[in-house]
Order: sequence, then structure tokens, then C-alpha cells
Amino acid sequence: MKCLVVVLGAQRSMNEKARCCLIKPVEFLRGNFEKIFILISVIAAALITYVAPNNISFLNFFFLPVILAGYYVGVRLSVPGAVFCVCVVVLYAAVSPAQFQPPQDTAQVILFVVIWGCFLVLAGALVGNQQGKIQRDQARLVKMNAEMRDANEMLKKARSETVLGMATLSEYRDRATGLHLQRVSQLSRILADELRRSPPLDSYITDDYVEDLVLSSVLHDIGKVGVPDSILLKPERLTEEEFEAVKAHTLVGGNALDAVEKRLDGRSFFTLGKQIAYYHHERWDGKGYPSGLSSDAIPLSARIVAVADTYDAITTDRVYRKALPHDEAMRRILKASGTQFDPRIVDALAACQSSIQQVIAEQTP
Repeated sequence: MKCLVVVLGAQRSMNEKARCCLIKPVEFLRGNFEKIFILISVIAAALITYVAPNNISFLNFFFLPVILAGYYVGVRLSVPGAVFCVCVVVLYAAVSPAQFQPPQDTAQVILFVVIWGCFLVLAGALVGNQQGKIQRDQARLVKMNAEMRDANEMLKKARSETVLGMATLSEYRDRATGLHLQRVSQLSRILADELRRSPPLDSYITDDYVEDLVLSSVLHDIGKVGVPDSILLKPERLTEEEFEAVKAHTLVGGNALDAVEKRLDGRSFFTLGKQIAYYHHERWDGKGYPSGLSSDAIPLSARIVAVADTYDAITTDRVYRKALPHDEAMRRILKASGTQFDPRIVDALAACQSSIQQVIAEQTP
């Protein structure tokens, strides 16, 4: 048994030595490939020209820089080096057409070998320098792109926190809503991701749309800052006049966000925020407020947030009632499908109930 171990150990050691002996030449070739390529090319051209001195072989030797140019383009990706090689060959052929004759003697072959060898070395040096510059520029660009991505992520996070903080002001007086804004935001993301799985909304709901929806959904009730405390925190049933005052929060919030959007250049997440603030209380059958829109005339963002907002309102404590269980919330929303809510969004809610329950559990104190 010991002999077998010794034999196996010796064999393993020999294999490792053989591997090391093989690796060193490979590493050498990789590190000096250009020099070896130029040397072999010059020697091969000289031998071909000397052993078989004819027009064809001499032309092959003459156009060797074109081959090298192709090598630099394919391997080093240095277009200036390739252009330089080709231009020199063309210029040389134009000013010295007599060189398209077979060499007269060995001295002429040696002369051409020396001339083209020096040329190839010079071309390699120029191309190598160009490639080094390109690599340094690429490394600098990669670093700058990474810094820009980090800065952009920090900006997006700061923007999200700022918007959430601003929206929280509308909920500050109503402590019973707790983490309502965060939950509605996460539920809206889940619904949007589910809706984009199949047509016709798969092409409409893009990644940017989802991100804007998640960010702007927290602004859906920002107009509540204009509702008096006596109404907003009233535990009893609201009177008709009080309910009209509550309904006005859609116009207050929508108008405020519309004013912000107009001061910005181009479309932003405030566009969805405005739509949501205005229309998240519209109904699929047209009996909602403030504009009485129906069906697809209601912006998709508002239809999504309407379902998310209603589900969260049913399953969390309010000043006027205790939270109801998930099954009851689903029963009520399914019953309102096609009347109060868009049936496609209700179907999306039913399809991802486990994810929704997980969000509620995580975001509820």
C-alpha cells in the first residue's frame, strides 16, 4: 500500500513538473506573440523569396505588411496601425513599380529583409503604443461609467426618499394608516409585474414605467393635506358635505403635481403621479370621481393603484374599523371586478396573492 502511495505521489509530481514546463512556453508565447509573429513572417518571406525566386513569391513577400495589418486589426483592434501599413505598401508600389521583379541576388534579398524587418518593428511599436493608449482610455471610461452609475443610484435613492417624505406629510395626521404608502407602492409593483407577463400590456409596461409607478404611487393621497383634521380623523360615518370635502383631495393633489410637472422639461414620474392623484378614485363603470371616467379612459397607473389602495385599506386598521382578513378583501375586490375595478388588474391580484400577503406581513407592525 505504501509503495502504491509513493508511486502515485511520484506520478503526480511528474505531472505537475510537466505541466509547469508546458505552461512556461505558453506564457512566453502569449507575452511575446507579436515579436515572434514578425520574426517568423520575415524569415518565411526571405526563405520563400530566396528558394523560389519568382514574381508570385516576391509579391507575397512584398505584401507582407498587408498581412500584418490584418493581424493588427483582428487581434489588436488598432485601425490606425492597419491603415498605416496598407498606405505605406500602396505608396511604395506606386513610386517603385520596378520592384515587382524577382530579386537579382542574395544581397537584394538581405536588403529587403532588413528594410521590411525594420518597417515591421516600427509598425509594431506604433501600433502597440496606439493600443496602449486605447486601453488606458477604455479603463478611464469604465471607471467614469462606474462612478456615474453609483452617482445615479444615489440620486435615485435620494429622489425616492424625498418623494416618500413629502408624501408622508399627507398621512402624518392619520397615524392609523401606518406604512400605508410603502405597502401601496410594493403592491403596485407586484400588480404591474404580473400584468406585463402577457399581452396587451406586456409592451406598454416597461421597466421604466414600473419604476415610475412605484415611486409616484406614494403620491396618490397627497391632496389630503387640504382635508381638515375633523373630517380626515372622524371615526363616524361622514356626512354628504364632509364626503365632498374628502373627494376634493384628488383635485388638490392632481393640481399640485400638475404644476410641478409643468415646471419640468419633458415627461417625468410626476406625469404618472398626477394621473394617479387625479384618477385613483375613478371606477371602471364610470361612477367614480372626480371626472367620471370609465374603462380604458382611466389611466392604467390609476387603475393599478386603485386596486392596491383598496386592498391595503381593507386589510389594515382604520379609524372607523378594524382590519379585515385577506380572504374577505379578495372577496370584496373580486365582487367589484368589472364595476369598480379593471377586471385585468383584479385577475392579476388574484394570481399573485402569496406575494401580496407577504408584503402586507412584512410592512405591517
